[in-house]
Amino acid sequence: MVRGAAVVCLLSVSGCAGHLASRPGVFEASRREVTVGGRTIHPTYVRPVTPRHPGRLVVFATGDAGWWGASGEAFEHLAGLGYFVAGYDSREVLKPFKQSDKMMSVGSAGAGLEAAFAQAKRDLGLPETAPLIAVGMSRGASLVALMAVHREMQQDLAGGIAIALTRESDYLRAPDPTSSQVPFQLDSEGRIEIYPALQYLGPVPLAVIQSTNDRYVPSAESRRLLGPDTSTRRLWEVEARNHGFGGGRDALLRALDDALRWVEETKTAVAGGVAP
Repeated sequence: MVRGAAVVCLLSVSGCAGHLASRPGVFEASRREVTVGGRTIHPTYVRPVTPRHPGRLVVFATGDAGWWGASGEAFEHLAGLGYFVAGYDSREVLKPFKQSDKMMSVGSAGAGLEAAFAQAKRDLGLPETAPLIAVGMSRGASLVALMAVHREMQQDLAGGIAIALTRESDYLRAPDPTSSQVPFQLDSEGRIEIYPALQYLGPVPLAVIQSTNDRYVPSAESRRLLGPDTSTRRLWEVEARNHGFGGGRDALLRALDDALRWVEETKTAVAGGVAP
């Protein structure tokens, strides 16, 4: 359950959100404080001055570097597109688990995210049933996989975009197979394999954006794991030097724009009963 009032960041007169300052005439950014499951986290909210995607919420999760690097650039780019956005620093969310060397259960992780997203909708003045587009970078891209295996989270999910997707989830504990909603595939260390889990998103459109030279999963390997493009699954390969899209940041942002358009169009077509 989410408790506590949202606290606006007061570090500047114009408003701030960690690294992200409000852009007059485009969006207002604020850093908030919310309590989820007894823990305090500090999401960054973006409210467009002129909403171009009314009624939708983009939720964004950073990689291990937090708001630095490609995560920060992608988040700021999203903020300028006219979406309502709620951004979460994966370092902050995962800190207690890194310190204790413990893993989260799928159920508790899913319930915590559900509560955080519901609070974001309230804080941003969106309806409870507002559709979500989940965007994650690296570690944060596991958010999309969690939505695949935690069925309760799919009710309002309009689509997912996984950027620099890793092969496995390091902090999710696989549940007992006899009680799980879906059959997990585990690697040799007992970690949930992400790519096989994505099939459980069903008709929800999923885009993966991968660097050609990602040191964890290069785009060619991502293609093999994801399979050929389908009406609801698509891979964008970005020519870049590394996992952080070095030398390919502009191409990454163009791919993100393309993926967002594709998710919106595909979800609309599926909802209308038309083959996308």
